[in-house]
Amino acid sequence: MGTVLDLRIKGGDKLMSRAVDEFVAGQVARLEGVFSVFDDDSELCRWRRGEVLHPSDEFCELMGLALAWHRRSAGLFNPLTGQLTQMWRRAEQAGCMPGAADLAEEAASIAEPRFELLDRVPVPLGDCTRLSLNAIAKGYIVDRVVEAALRRFEIEAISLNAGGDVLHRGSPGLAVGIENPLRPYDNEPPLVVIHLQDQAIATSGSSRRGFRIGDAWYSHVIDPRSGQPALGPASVSVVADDAITADVAATVACILDPPAALDWLAESDELAGLVVDRDGTPAVDPHWGERFGSIS
Repeated sequence: MGTVLDLRIKGGDKLMSRAVDEFVAGQVARLEGVFSVFDDDSELCRWRRGEVLHPSDEFCELMGLALAWHRRSAGLFNPLTGQLTQMWRRAEQAGCMPGAADLAEEAASIAEPRFELLDRVPVPLGDCTRLSLNAIAKGYIVDRVVEAALRRFEIEAISLNAGGDVLHRGSPGLAVGIENPLRPYDNEPPLVVIHLQDQAIATSGSSRRGFRIGDAWYSHVIDPRSGQPALGPASVSVVADDAITADVAATVACILDPPAALDWLAESDELAGLVVDRDGTPAVDPHWGERFGSIS
């Protein structure tokens, strides 16, 4: 997944711990072989080329979830956003801004999904050669791997952190620190620490990833409606029951301006959000306040 995995378990001896570690690593590698856009032999890449006649259940499930989130978010989550990201990467390499008209044209071209589900099987409706599941696959993999480990091993608690997407199951809970996006340093104290119990958390923001063109820094979070880098919060952290929901919701909320992000998060009882404005001011939606308290 292009990131570091942090696995923690409670229960069992060293032999079991080693077995869980090997199992988790193996399952992550297997699912990467399904969804990776960097491996030409992955199931996703082969499907994009029209070489997969009978997709796996996991591929079909995640494609269905991607389509559902596209609709739920009114297009703010879009598995074709990678086309816009590539335009910004080329602009960064060339050292000049991409054309606003070109971005708008590309954004308009990806507004509608290019695949549909027929009997739960994804079928292309147009050019899907650059479709990417990167913005949703990490949360899905974290969820499925943790579930599989719990079924296979008798352990009291497990948590898996994949580059900031954290899922916890069992007892006791897990203390999770949320980074200050204005000071993204390893030795910097967290903005806040919460207690995660049978929940997931994901954070999206531009503090560590983005595009530098000239002296300007642009967020890697792209608004698929315009093709422009999001001008929303510095970061959004979302707690949900599962990692895939937290992962996608954090990305969606990071596209909106802070008040709109808080309103969008507040609409769903399954989400709790912490939004940090670009000046460093934190704010939380009512669900976060109820579960974790206010932020000073």
